[in-house]
Amino acid sequence: MTMKIRLDSIYKVKEFVRFADRYDGKVEVSSGRCMVNGKSILDILSLDLSGDLFVKIEEKEDSYCFVKELQTWGLCMEEMQG
Repeated sequence: MTMKIRLDSIYKVKEFVRFADRYDGKVEVSSGRCMVNGKSILDILSLDLSGDLFVKIEEKEDSYCFVKELQTWGLCMEEMQG
């Protein structure tokens, strides 16, 4: 599953990593050609945060809960196919 997100502040990065850490599956965040571990604050901060980011998560039982948390906190802009 892939989602478009916006992490335009340190607070949002911190909250995203907190949610990702609780998720059992793999979380990858990409900006352009760079893809990093979505459970690492330093990795995410190495990306260009001025634009949209894409999150790819592994399909697990708790995928729905992870996506809902992101939507509730206003981090997930849109869910995409795949």
